[in-house]
Amino acid sequence: MTFETRFPTRHTDTYASSGFVHAGVLLALTELAYAAFEAHCGIGKPETTLAVPRETRVSYHRPLPWREGVRMVVETTAVGAHGFSQEFTCFSDASGVRIATFQHDWVWLDLQTGRPVALTEVVQEQYRSGGAEEES
Repeated sequence: MTFETRFPTRHTDTYASSGFVHAGVLLALTELAYAAFEAHCGIGKPETTLAVPRETRVSYHRPLPWREGVRMVVETTAVGAHGFSQEFTCFSDASGVRIATFQHDWVWLDLQTGRPVALTEVVQEQYRSGGAEEES
């Protein structure tokens, strides 16, 4: 299942006064989209645990004019006890044009020990379902 969220973009988000949103801003927005996804799904972690990307790949399709805002579609593409992968497809919120596709491979990290935290079966299912209600 997919999850969707939107973010405004500002003139200060541009690259070298180009009028187009900087790639680093889009990357940061994927992390905000992940936080919204996690809240939507009701995923709970211990207070000392953080989801961190261990690998990121991106394909840029076209630039995003800063006035258009961004719509992100989040989909969990793989999940297991040792982590999960998600795809973040960025669209212009104004025109619907596809802007970029980010792929993050995530792990849960215990900030006190610096060690990975295993995902329970319940949490894995929360990632798979994307917060969708199960049908009976």
